[in-house]
Amino acid sequence: MDAEIIAVGTELLMGELVDSNSAFLASELPKLGMSLKIAVKIGDDINDLSKGIESALTRSDVVITTGGLGPTSDDLTRESIAKFFEEEMEVDPTLLNDLEENFAMRGIIMPKTNIKQATLIPSSIPLPNPNGTAPGWFVNKNCKIVIAMPGPPMELIPMWKDHVVDKLTAFSDGVSIATKNIKTFGRSEGELDEVLSHLFGQENPYLGIYSKQDGIHLRAIAKSATYAEAASLISQIECQIIEKVGANFIWGQDDDTPAEVATNLLQSKNLQLCVTESYTGGSVCGLVSECEVFDEIFVQGLIKTPSTKPILDYREPNQPCNDFCKADLHLNISPLLLENPTHHFGTVHFRISSHHETTCISGKYRTGNSRMRQRASNHALIELIRFVKANYK
Repeated sequence: MDAEIIAVGTELLMGELVDSNSAFLASELPKLGMSLKIAVKIGDDINDLSKGIESALTRSDVVITTGGLGPTSDDLTRESIAKFFEEEMEVDPTLLNDLEENFAMRGIIMPKTNIKQATLIPSSIPLPNPNGTAPGWFVNKNCKIVIAMPGPPMELIPMWKDHVVDKLTAFSDGVSIATKNIKTFGRSEGELDEVLSHLFGQENPYLGIYSKQDGIHLRAIAKSATYAEAASLISQIECQIIEKVGANFIWGQDDDTPAEVATNLLQSKNLQLCVTESYTGGSVCGLVSECEVFDEIFVQGLIKTPSTKPILDYREPNQPCNDFCKADLHLNISPLLLENPTHHFGTVHFRISSHHETTCISGKYRTGNSRMRQRASNHALIELIRFVKANYK
């Protein structure tokens, strides 16, 4: 099945918001065996939206809209879908009651403008939204599907996973899909393309390669009559990838993040962590603090001013955050600044020490760039994963 995404909102066209929803959905659709053909942004204009939906449905089987489900006069996604299908919107008593209860629980009187969030057309069924006031729509008419979801990612992502995926799976024509995302670090994209060239030419399972902040991702997608058969194809290609790439260069899979893998590994080894940061400015501690086992493994974090010493004179102090830090592992992330201040690159030095053993790695990042600091933070955590695996059996 072919699919298209329409991200709704004039604020997207003005650059006031970044459309992360389309990126999320683009990564999800292949898991359902769907091919994303086009993703567009359309402003809050009912005529433009109706034309956009009509144009998309002439090419594709499924159209997914994001945003435009709010209570204000410029939230026109519902109205646009109703106009395209030539159906009248009517207030659904159950949705209205749920909406009123939502406001009552918060001690707020519901404005009348919110009533339109409780409307449906005859061809639509509601998609529950426990994280907001705007239910989604799932419309199946004339062998075409239109799915309308809210704009905030914290509302869209749960709605997609809990209420949309199963409905779309029912239209998969008996084809089962299995996927695996293998996350690597330490080998370049060109290197991986070379050693896995024989796998990239296959159609089933299909293998894609993507450069990300936390390394190079390899995504395999397999189709078969049953899920067990598709999963078997994935297992076979996964074994070939591990053999060719090397297990030491694979740090995670699927939805793993460096921080989650690192903290879970530390917890499983009964280890605690102390972090000193300068170049990364606290982002490593921020990533770690979002993990479930943060309280169990984290001792202390310290943000230091970057050294201004030339690269040849710089020496990283081999000491913990302070005299009170008794962590088993010390992760130190500081820059070695280039002697020539006009250079656009600095080298980040990672020191991960345990007892009398120390491992160091270096990487180049654009200085003063938040994206590069985020990348450096993920790289440091991946090196922490490697160090713990190598030194704590």
